[in-house]
Amino acid sequence: MLKRIKLFALVAMLLTAMGINAQVTTSTMSGVVTDENNEVLVGATVQAVHVPSGTKYNAVSNLDGRFTMQGMRTGGPYTVKVSYVGYETSQYDGISLQLGETFTLNAKLATGSQSLSEVVVTGQGRLQQTGAARNFSLGKIEGAPSIDRNIYDVVKNMPLANRSKIGGISFSGTNNRYNSFQVDGAVTNDVFGLSSGGTNGSQASANPISMDAIQEIQVVVAPFDVRQSGFTGGGINAITKQGTNDFHATVFGYYNNQDFYGKYDASNGNVKSPLTKQHYYTVGGNISGPIAKDKLFFFVNLENHNESYPSSYYAGLNSTYLGAATAQRIADRYKELTGIDESYGRRDVKRNSFDILARLDWNINQNHKLALRYQHLDAYDDKYGVGYTTYYFNNSTYRFNNLTNAFVAELNSNFGPSFYNELRASYTRVRDHRDVPYQAPTFYIRNVASEDESRRNITVNIGTEYSSGANSLDQDVYLLEDNLSWYKGNHTITFGTHNEMFVLKNLFMQYNNGEWAYNSLDDFFNNKPNAFYFRCADPVLSGGNLRYAPQTKAAQLGFYVQDKYDYSRNLQLTYGLRVDVPFIINNPTENPDFNAFAEKKGLVPRVGETPSTKLMLSPRFGFRIYANDSHNTLFRGGLGLFTGRVPFVWISNTFNNTGMEVKGTTINNAADIPAVTTNPQDLVAKLASGKAAPQDIATVSKKFRYPQVLRANLALEQRLPYGWKFTLEGMYSKTFNNMYVSNLALTQSGSIYAVAGSQASAAPYYSVDKSYNSIINLENTDRGFSYSVSGIIERNFDFGLDLLASYTFGHSKSVNDGTSSVAYSNWKYNYAVDTNSPTLSYSSFDQPNRVLVTVGYTTPKYANGFLQTNIAVTYNGYNGQRYSLTMSESTDYNGDGYRGNSLLYIPTKDELNSMIFTDITTKKDGQTVVKQSAAEQRALFESFIEGDSYAKNHRGAYADRNSNMAPWENQIDVHFAQTFFALKSRGSKIVFTADILNFANLLNKDWGASYGNVYNVTPLTCVGTQKLANGAMAAKYQWNGYTEPKKANISSRWHAQIGVKFVF
Repeated sequence: MLKRIKLFALVAMLLTAMGINAQVTTSTMSGVVTDENNEVLVGATVQAVHVPSGTKYNAVSNLDGRFTMQGMRTGGPYTVKVSYVGYETSQYDGISLQLGETFTLNAKLATGSQSLSEVVVTGQGRLQQTGAARNFSLGKIEGAPSIDRNIYDVVKNMPLANRSKIGGISFSGTNNRYNSFQVDGAVTNDVFGLSSGGTNGSQASANPISMDAIQEIQVVVAPFDVRQSGFTGGGINAITKQGTNDFHATVFGYYNNQDFYGKYDASNGNVKSPLTKQHYYTVGGNISGPIAKDKLFFFVNLENHNESYPSSYYAGLNSTYLGAATAQRIADRYKELTGIDESYGRRDVKRNSFDILARLDWNINQNHKLALRYQHLDAYDDKYGVGYTTYYFNNSTYRFNNLTNAFVAELNSNFGPSFYNELRASYTRVRDHRDVPYQAPTFYIRNVASEDESRRNITVNIGTEYSSGANSLDQDVYLLEDNLSWYKGNHTITFGTHNEMFVLKNLFMQYNNGEWAYNSLDDFFNNKPNAFYFRCADPVLSGGNLRYAPQTKAAQLGFYVQDKYDYSRNLQLTYGLRVDVPFIINNPTENPDFNAFAEKKGLVPRVGETPSTKLMLSPRFGFRIYANDSHNTLFRGGLGLFTGRVPFVWISNTFNNTGMEVKGTTINNAADIPAVTTNPQDLVAKLASGKAAPQDIATVSKKFRYPQVLRANLALEQRLPYGWKFTLEGMYSKTFNNMYVSNLALTQSGSIYAVAGSQASAAPYYSVDKSYNSIINLENTDRGFSYSVSGIIERNFDFGLDLLASYTFGHSKSVNDGTSSVAYSNWKYNYAVDTNSPTLSYSSFDQPNRVLVTVGYTTPKYANGFLQTNIAVTYNGYNGQRYSLTMSESTDYNGDGYRGNSLLYIPTKDELNSMIFTDITTKKDGQTVVKQSAAEQRALFESFIEGDSYAKNHRGAYADRNSNMAPWENQIDVHFAQTFFALKSRGSKIVFTADILNFANLLNKDWGASYGNVYNVTPLTCVGTQKLANGAMAAKYQWNGYTEPKKANISSRWHAQIGVKFVF
């Protein structure tokens, strides 16, 4: 049966060659029509007209007097007329609709003539939000302080959102990889999961869409509408602007350079350190209007962003860095060996993106409306990773390129007064690749001296960057959705299906051109490599293609039914069931040798297998209850299961790490190292020489299920006197299925003691199977939860002032946050006492406290209507990033094959005296001199423990993962806009803008400090082990001194940008 489901899905998607999305792209209006005696009127005619475009929507009240109009344009203004034979016609003006929300308009008609009785809409309508969500109108988008013009600068102003330093944006303490990001119903987030920013194009540092193309943004965390799915974090839903009956054009530009930054370096004691010359500009424009009045409209937006800055490090920078003469000698030698010219002068690092969006909206007739939208993004970002101890020649790095094309079509149809259908289809094509200037051998030269020979710790890289010669990602995402709504009495019943298909290919092979390693510069010039590395696709399996990568094909079907029941004007219930059927279409290459090994060892996973197909049920229930007919007090909330996508890189790892496709060798015997060649085919014969490269195997449990959480939400909304609104909202999420990885190549062989003789300090000690470097198995855990409580008070004043203040408290706990795209990295970077059995602890995305204040003021037009001023100020105060107390490891502390993933043991005062410290020594005049004695180091460790708020209260135990937090951060951002109206009759205007991020740092260089992205601190280094008299092993230590997060340089500086926009 499941095979038939897979076949049906595949055939259907191939026939359509396009797809859909379950995110909402329109608005809804509903209400009840009554007479003066509150008796319902059956058959009343309701017509809503979107004034700017003349688009009409019609409905007829049913037996319960209820009408519903779906698929309406967001925004406004709308004019609504309600008429009935024998009653006065009522007109409601100035209505504005929000994305994804229902506007309630209850009309009361008076008996009398057929003449028009105009009614002002103020106070007549209410939005029907159920779960935790936030909408951002066009005005809020334009007024949000932003420099890189990223949609996240708007979304972060939701109380449940957190602009994570780890990457992207987090909701309720979850990884951004679990979010969904849609634009006009098309997938815009990086479903593969390589990008830390979480969106298509962000690996090339490009924004997914121009801010000037966006009409409205909706953020949902707990929507109890079963149509919305695909996330267990949060859903970001944006729609683009549409044309109207008037022609409009906009031209805009934004600029900043090194003079628009603060001049003090917080990471170095706030010393004055102006940035070097650079530029950053964005230019673009859009045009919109009618092709046929009231019928067919267009909107086109173009934007180009460019920035450039000189590299901070370059050969000849100063006497303590790599000298220009040395660089020239290396380049000459490289040309002699390869025929390729390299350069080493100071180079510019560049970044560019070009985005175009085109949209057509066709009112076929009053019952059918079609929207077509195409978007193209072409971006690149130079990745030039030079530093104080690492140097790359100018063409020995790479340029990251992204090319994204997305198409979406949506057809909204009314079939009589009782049925409404929403059909949406989209196709997204993403091509990411690392562009290298040439394909040639890589040379890695250690211990190179500075020009003045004051140090010999510079590593020089020349040749094709070792991870970029074979590195690309292709993504094709097809979606298809249809929702049929049936209006039956007080019920709106929705039947729907939402289907996705993914075709993915990830090429990633290091050392694909061969790498020759040298211990010194003399060894390089004398052709004495000490090591050689080479990886390629198995020429037998790939037909000779050394840069081959397998495809991963997956799909996810969704079917659902929902009833929205308007029991009364004060009670609305929403309940439904969604069934998702995710499955992998093809299988990885089988590895008979590994599978035989697994059977012998009693391991369950096998290479060549994928998770079995499963039905994933997501029942949901939501409610809205008004306390009385005044509708001033509302209780809303719900309970439901949410099923998301898995970042497909975790599945793709099982296709790319089978031990079959990729072959490699590591040769440490100088006599066996091959001669340098520019043809990788010449190196294939060396695969059988030396030591075969240890294989990293990735498997997945057949029982693996896609991410799923149970989420409960309860909120009180209270309208207060003078137009204030207070919201108290709580949310709780319980993990049902989350990712968890273990290394099956490990076998526990004993224990290691952090403190000799202390049982509390015992940790498992492992041995690694010699057959494989690692065997990382992907499976599920149900351990994890998050909760939050937020209070929001807000008011929009009639004279242009908007105020909002919120406080959010909460916590998030997990077993593994899945912050990496590499299977082995998800295991090795998950700090633990037992790396194969991590405990539940705070998530890396946990943020206990956050204060958000936004103030926006737009003046009335002044100076005879020619001027208008807008200013917006945002304050964000929040706990710093979570980090762990760990040990640095020059010796593998627990024998698990990786150094640096062990949590720190915090000894009692008595235990501290039993810890084995060794003197730190140095050489002076040929003699060994004690630089820091064991006793001095022990005292420093004691001082650290007593000075750390977590450590001093948890003595006698290992630290928990993410036990500590970086200091509290404060950031104030300001947006200022001055408008000059040119042609008041058309609304033509010139707008000058200025945005300042971290405004407090502009006022005082000591304010607004931000802390860098920190995962851990390491007060101690494990330098070895000592066998005790009883045969047990105890660790030996030296003081390391890395005890607290460091302030960041760039993000601690104020940063400004100016802009101008012409609107015609």
